[in-house]
Amino acid sequence: MGLTDPTVSVLLTDDDEIRRLNRRWRDLDEPTDVLSFPAHPPEAIPEDPRHLGDIAISVPYAQRLVASGEHHRRVADELGVDPDELDWSIEDEVAFLFVHGLLHLVGYHHDDADSERTMRTMERRLWELTAQ
Repeated sequence: MGLTDPTVSVLLTDDDEIRRLNRRWRDLDEPTDVLSFPAHPPEAIPEDPRHLGDIAISVPYAQRLVASGEHHRRVADELGVDPDELDWSIEDEVAFLFVHGLLHLVGYHHDDADSERTMRTMERRLWELTAQ
């Protein structure tokens, strides 16, 4: 991503805490899988930032995503492999959510079809790097 070695704070939490954060910062009174809190606005990220921001991940929500197979199937499809050939654990789900949250910290979003396609391409690239 062209960044030297910035820091990111990660909070692994539960549904109650992420719901509280979602309500406070997004005015949505519901749990979610991952929240990102950028340290810089996307248009003003320094060339070589020391800190990108904070990511909160609900582990129970991630466990439900593993059980549903939602991200497992999506990643398998994007990698062009059969989902049965791709192991998918809670650690994989949390790593996937971290990648998703990290992309939000550097300005990617999925508000429309074009930006979602771009973000998914970046997710795949970063996922492939983490799988090596």
